[in-house]
Amino acid sequence: MTFELKADCEYNAERAESDWKNGTANLLLVGSIAPIANSPSGNRFEKRFKVKYFDFGCEPPISECIEQYNERIFELMDEKYGNKWREKVRSDVEYLE
Repeated sequence: MTFELKADCEYNAERAESDWKNGTANLLLVGSIAPIANSPSGNRFEKRFKVKYFDFGCEPPISECIEQYNERIFELMDEKYGNKWREKVRSDVEYLE
């Protein structure tokens, strides 16, 4: 027997698209009990590229959901800003290659 589970993701590609259009896009992080606060350069990044870092702390959704959301945001940022944002983004953003 093979079981296949399909997650009902609150964060997915469709939500990423909607958040982008509404100006509420995030770059999702998975922290821990003590998440890392934004540095001044992180704050400048958020302002310049109109996206917020969002840390779930120690209770993130399943990784497939985070991956779907972040990958769509990456595509949208690439379309709007080219690749220059990738040099300045926090290194703990999930699924950024």
